Amino acid sequence: MASIRNRPMAAAVAATLGLAVAVVAAQPAGADPTGVLRTLDWENPADRTLPATPPAGFYKQFVTDHGATMVTAPVRAGGHAVRFELNRTDPSPAAGSRRAEINQPDAQPANAERWYGFSINLDPTWAYDTSSEIVTQWHQCDSGCPGGSPPLALLTGKGRWQIDFQGEFIDLGPYRTGGWTDWVFHVRWRTDGAGLLEVWRDGVQVVSRTGPVHGGGPRSPYFKLGIYKWDWAFPDRASTVDRRVMFHDEVRVGDERATYADVAPGGPGGCAGAVPVAGVSASTHEAANPPAQAVDGSLGTRWSGHGFGAALTLDLGTARRLCGTTVAWHRGDVRWNDYTVYTSTDGVTYTKAWEGRSTGATTAPETERFTPRDARFVRVSWWNNAEGNGWGSITEAAVLGS
Repeated sequence: MASIRNRPMAAAVAATLGLAVAVVAAQPAGADPTGVLRTLDWENPADRTLPATPPAGFYKQFVTDHGATMVTAPVRAGGHAVRFELNRTDPSPAAGSRRAEINQPDAQPANAERWYGFSINLDPTWAYDTSSEIVTQWHQCDSGCPGGSPPLALLTGKGRWQIDFQGEFIDLGPYRTGGWTDWVFHVRWRTDGAGLLEVWRDGVQVVSRTGPVHGGGPRSPYFKLGIYKWDWAFPDRASTVDRRVMFHDEVRVGDERATYADVAPGGPGGCAGAVPVAGVSASTHEAANPPAQAVDGSLGTRWSGHGFGAALTLDLGTARRLCGTTVAWHRGDVRWNDYTVYTSTDGVTYTKAWEGRSTGATTAPETERFTPRDARFVRVSWWNNAEGNGWGSITEAAVLGS
């Protein structure tokens, strides 16, 4: 496989906020919904065969016992996950390069429509490095297809999530370590105008593209998960780290019959998508920036409230199972914001769900998870920012739940 390092870096593409997703009807206990072709949540003992052999329907591309192993912590759901480890000093390269991956066979039908859901946890040791690495990819077929780099890949590079889409690098903002990030990819693997790429991170849509999605061939690209760090195959290429460790869980692959909710991490009906907002209010607001502008789907508008404790409240219309929020801050790439998230069932009594500080590194939505609970109202209370100007300004806010 040719290196992608030599591709010219395209201008970063701004993330766009997605809409709420549907929840499908309940399925019998333990059953996958119609359209889900494969589940690797690692709860089936028959799938827990690593490192000796990969699970059925997948191939092994690692050369050490630590390349891919089963663990009981951390996990996204259930009691097991897969751990990938790649070291610069690992012996002879796998498949011609430095990688620790498992992958589907090159046997995907032409013009396939696929849904892919999975969750990634970057180990706290995942330090900043100028050398990028792929953490999930879709490789073009091995024969009768254009050579070179994969048409679609999820990477980390210079402290940020990136998608490489046919040589265009789409910036998705800073990654975090020590916690789970949920991903859903929806692809129509076509080479004409009917092609489609949609991507959600933590329940929020961040990419939507139509048109050709790969370069052609008799089969559709196949799915690979794990670590691929091509620079480590060349001793003279710069890299400031020598070890990468990450975890994958809640992997699901669906066909054209599947839906977002069928493959989203957490399982059908799980706490993974954006919940519809029935109403919004605020304790204070600037006339030009009312609370409705924090839920209008545009990062170009905002709610602005003045003073310590200025609060934006989202009413979901009915109690739902909730697990987190996504908040995008005005000038969020130049200043952090301290805030607290509260939940309530009645709009009167509120309980603290999360408290902390935004990164100060992005204007894109930032996701924070909290212990799942039932609630109808979610309040975001602002306290301070790096500029100390007394204004809390949110461009978009959403709630994650079932």
